[in-house]
This record gives sequence, structure tokens and C-alpha cells, in this order.
Amino acid sequence: MNISYLNFGFLLSFILGIVFLTFDFFEDLSLPSSNWAIKVGDKSVSMESYLAQISQLDFNNDGEIDAELKESVIDQLVIEQLLIMKAIDEDIIQSDPLLKNNLIDYMTNIISNQTILNIEYEDVEEYYKNNLDKFSQNNLYLMESDSEFINLPNDYLTKQKLRDYLGADAIINIDILEIGSEIKFIQDDQSFSVLLIDKIEGEPASLNSIFDIVNQEAIRSERERSFREYINELKKSYPVEINPILYK
Repeated sequence: MNISYLNFGFLLSFILGIVFLTFDFFEDLSLPSSNWAIKVGDKSVSMESYLAQISQLDFNNDGEIDAELKESVIDQLVIEQLLIMKAIDEDIIQSDPLLKNNLIDYMTNIISNQTILNIEYEDVEEYYKNNLDKFSQNNLYLMESDSEFINLPNDYLTKQKLRDYLGADAIINIDILEIGSEIKFIQDDQSFSVLLIDKIEGEPASLNSIFDIVNQEAIRSERERSFREYINELKKSYPVEINPILYK
């Protein structure tokens, strides 16, 4: 695999040389345990900053945030602080810098995009074989209903077409149903049922016919993996601690 790594200091200099605004990244590490959310090295992110991020995900305004979303916010904040700590140690910025808005997006994109420039054909082929489901054509389903209110055509339909006729809830498990299975659902406050008469499994498109698509997906996957490895290496230099309160 051909991999190209760019100098980290050069990347940060490029990023930080664009438009700037003031942002207070770190709080004093001596904050009480109830006032800090994340510690990175000898710096910390305040609980206030963390809660400000979380509040943006409270779409129902009920204070209930999905655990997976919380984990995503924590992970994103840790990544941001690790990269900033590295930038500080590179003498590119100070602990109270003027930094570009959405810094983490720029750094993630630029570092990831420049880490992997290209990959060999064999790597693309391996990615294709390991992810055939991503490149398969749509399954086709033949359904039958004895209700005059469910006007299903006597033909094989894609899942999208079936959704148009039956609704999303009716076909949520259709991929794992066996031929002859009955699907019961409610539509307009009435109960209906349809039978799965037959199914044609979608075959994956040949690698040669979609090589450019697979190649880009494989490169994207390698960039993400490489970036995550880089972050894990930074954690060895800057220990990360998460306040247990965040998981309650």
C-alpha cells in the first residue's frame, strides 16, 4: 500500500493561517470534579463546554440524550483537545490561541486526506470482497395481498417501491424473512397482511464496472483507520481522563 504522511507542523500552520477567532479551549486542571468533563494531559475541558455541546443534540428538549450520541461528543472533544495539545507542543499556538472556527473539521479532513494518497489494486480488491453487501444491487420481492385496499402490482419490486405501497414499518424486517412469510401491519388504523411469494437476491456489481467507486470507498476507509491510529498514538503522549459523571 502506498502511504504518504505530511509534516504535522506544516498541516497545522496551513490550517491556522486561514481565518481566526478567539476560543478558550482549556480550563484550569484544579477545577472541582463536578466542573470538569475531560482531562487531556495537564489541561481540562469544563463541564460547561461539554454540556453546551450536548444541549445541541437534545432535539426533543427533554434532557434525554442517547448514550451513543454522548459517546460521540466525548470522542470528538477528546480528538479536538489532543490535536490542540500537539499544536501547542509544536509551538504553533499557545494555550489561549486565536484559532479558526471548526478547527477540528479542518484538521480531521486535511490530515486524513493527506495521510493516504492512493492504494494498490490488491487492496481495493480485498476491500471489495470484504464489503460485497455495500456494492450489491437491490433485492427484488414478489408480494401478494388479498385486500382490495392494498393495490400491489403482480411484479417484483424493490424495497423502496414496497415502502411506497406498504409503509416503512411493514417492511422493516423483510430482508430476513423466508419465502411464504406473512407480514402484518396497520395502515390508516386498519389491519392488513401480505405474503412474501418470492425473492431475488441482488448480485454485487463486478469490481471492474464500479472500480472508481470502490477505490474511493477503500481510500476513505484507510484514511479513517490511519487517522484513528494517529489519535491513539497521541493518547500515549497526552493521557486522557473522562469524568465518570458523564456516563450517569
